[in-house]
Amino acid sequence: MSGKIICVGSALIDELYFCEDNVIVGTSNPANIQKNIGGVISNISQHLALLGNDIELITVFGNDSDGNWIEQELMQLGIKVNESLKVDDSTGKYVSILNKDGSLYTAACVDICAKYLTPSFLLSKTDKLMSANLIVIDTNMDNLSLQWLIDFGKENEIPVIIEPVSVAKARKVAHSSIEDVFMITPNEDELLSLCNKKHSTIEDAVKELFERGLKHLWLRKGNKGSVFYSALNTIQLSAHEIEIHDSTGAGDAALGAWIAGYVRNSSPDKCLKLGHTLAFEVLQTKGAVKKDINYLSLIESLKKYYPDAE
Repeated sequence: MSGKIICVGSALIDELYFCEDNVIVGTSNPANIQKNIGGVISNISQHLALLGNDIELITVFGNDSDGNWIEQELMQLGIKVNESLKVDDSTGKYVSILNKDGSLYTAACVDICAKYLTPSFLLSKTDKLMSANLIVIDTNMDNLSLQWLIDFGKENEIPVIIEPVSVAKARKVAHSSIEDVFMITPNEDELLSLCNKKHSTIEDAVKELFERGLKHLWLRKGNKGSVFYSALNTIQLSAHEIEIHDSTGAGDAALGAWIAGYVRNSSPDKCLKLGHTLAFEVLQTKGAVKKDINYLSLIESLKKYYPDAE
């Protein structure tokens, strides 16, 4: 498989506050700030473009300096944004507070995408969406728009991958029909939010999603690695011990690298290892995107972490 990948979701400003020590609640914490382009689908799109893929991003830019900056930066990476919407509103923002070790203490997000990425707007992009070989979406849109994209993929036999974003936003999938969705990529907390029933075990939650028609599930388990579920088999892959500088965007990077392998017809095992590899690299980088990555350097890094990878 190869060809165009269309990504739909949020592009934001990321403001990351790296505290000089572990966060103390209820008082001011000395910190350093870093500002980047953010938003789950934007992070995925950037890595996919850096890895040499043909990427179109459908998102919403505020008609302000932040929106203009994001748009220009994405275009410089070769990401097509012609089908995106520019509105007289403030560009969304994600603000995170990180402990000294780079772990996330808390975060808040203001996003305008759900207001503007409506089914009627998406309907106007039908011809463009029909050109996709793969559609990747995040849950930074309302339930109706999420379902519209799922149904569009099913009706036109275009694989759809859903990145759940967060526990709260993953709940939208619990109320969606996911029959024939190609893959969903939750962490363990998000997994339970995807379900429309309460489950006490991961196995039961996974079973529900497959009974609802999901084709693949990639469960991220942090420092315990990840598990890839499909109807044919289950693949488990452990994580390496690394020094974490910033936990922002590791899951987005993993999905970008997994897709880069998938569209090059790599085996499921190699796709997982590529995903882990780029996540490891991003965890050792401040910011959600490793800007000096390309597909050849990703393969070199793969050999560092998985010497036996084909």
